[in-house]
Amino acid sequence: MRLVRVGEGAAALLAGRGTGRVVAVFRRAVYLSVPGGLFALVDTEVEPGPLHAHVTALPSVVVGEQVRVDGGDLWVAQVRVPGSPVVWRPRPLADPAAVTAALRRVLDHDPVLDLDDGPGPAGEVTLSATLRRRGLAAAVDVLAGRGSGLTPAGDDVVAGLLLVARAAAGSAHEARLVALARQAPTHDISRAFLEWAARGRSLAALHDLVAACGDGDLGGAHQARARLARAGHTSGLDLAYGVLVGSANCATAPWLGGSAPSVPVESPV
Repeated sequence: MRLVRVGEGAAALLAGRGTGRVVAVFRRAVYLSVPGGLFALVDTEVEPGPLHAHVTALPSVVVGEQVRVDGGDLWVAQVRVPGSPVVWRPRPLADPAAVTAALRRVLDHDPVLDLDDGPGPAGEVTLSATLRRRGLAAAVDVLAGRGSGLTPAGDDVVAGLLLVARAAAGSAHEARLVALARQAPTHDISRAFLEWAARGRSLAALHDLVAACGDGDLGGAHQARARLARAGHTSGLDLAYGVLVGSANCATAPWLGGSAPSVPVESPV
């Protein structure tokens, strides 16, 4: 087992010092909690992401086993994980307003929140109205923690919204977006990914999809969508859905939690 590639967040955590533990074990990922936060050891077929540390083989461990980081070195269950991994950084997100039309053409996906009464708060009309009238904070409160999966579908939609908010609002508002992500009513693993979405970082395939849509490259967009479809049960596509709805509303939504919409809106739905 060797480390071969790490995301920015994983690299920062590996550079720290201290002990932690294994907090979750799955077929293609082992989640570690260390001083400063969470990251995941993943196999080399998993999409690069800010909290992913790719290894040539996953360790055979159970929840609760000790881990340790020490200035770039990693031990899992008393075994050192060697390697000099490259640090993966995503391409910057394109202007949200420039991707909406192309993304709508290639995505064709609606999140499932396991509700009995229709599309619920993630339906585009309802979610758009929430964003425009009540702001991003209200959308996070409504969606976070809803749905099934390691990262619930509602969380994945929120992550897409946060990515657009970071692109639209700029670096000056990043701290506010990160604080909003940290307050999301969900579990620690999902919240860690939300924090990095608030910094404008997500899965490589999503960044590639947005870039292709911004360039009008529908062939490249379809290829990136196919990669996203393999991320989790529906997590990758739910992420892209959040980007789509956020991009469609980026000019009119009070992204940073303001209570008043920036333009007049239609009657309530």
